[in-house]
Amino acid sequence: MGRSRTVNWLPILGVLTAVMTSCASQPWVITPGHPQVRVLVSRSCPAALGGMQDVVNSYAGDALVPPNPIGGLICRYWSTIPQPEDSKSPGSLYLAVVLAPAVAANLATVIDAISTAPPRGTVACPTDDGSASIIAFAYASRPDVDLWFHDSGCATLDNGRIGAFEVGNPRFYDSFASLVDELAPQQYP
Repeated sequence: MGRSRTVNWLPILGVLTAVMTSCASQPWVITPGHPQVRVLVSRSCPAALGGMQDVVNSYAGDALVPPNPIGGLICRYWSTIPQPEDSKSPGSLYLAVVLAPAVAANLATVIDAISTAPPRGTVACPTDDGSASIIAFAYASRPDVDLWFHDSGCATLDNGRIGAFEVGNPRFYDSFASLVDELAPQQYP
C-alpha cells in the first residue's frame, strides 16, 4: 500500500472562491450614448427624447441603483424611428408613472438582483424600434439616480456607467422587464 496523503483544501477553496467572486462581481462597464439626459423625480418626464441616447448620473456605485429610494418615476417613449403609417411623434413621451416609496423600493430591489455581467457570445435580437424608457429614483440623502432602459431589440438597462443585458439574464426579462411593464405598460404604435 502506498502512503496516503491528506490535502488541506481550505486554502485552495479560499483562493478559488476569491477568484470566482472577483470575476462575477465585475460589472459591465458601458460606453454611454450621447447626448445624455438628466431626469429628476421631483419634475416631470421630458416631453420627448430629442435625440437623447442615455442618462447621466453622479452615482458611482457597483450596482445599477442604490437601495432604499423614497420615490420613483418611469418615463416611456415611442420609437425614435419614424414609421410611415404611424401618427406618433418619434421619441415622444406616451406614459409617465410616479412611483410611491414602497413601489420604488421594490423596483430598485428587483433591479439590484439583475446580473450586470458583461454580455458574451453571439445573439440574435428581435427588431429594434428605438423605443426607450427612463426610470428615475429619488433618495433622501443623495442625488436622484436615472436608468436608461433600451426596451426593444436586445434590451439593455444602464445608469450611464454600468449596464445589464437582457439575453441570458432571467432576472432581467422575468423579473425586471415584466415588473416595469406591469407598472407602466409598454404600448406599440
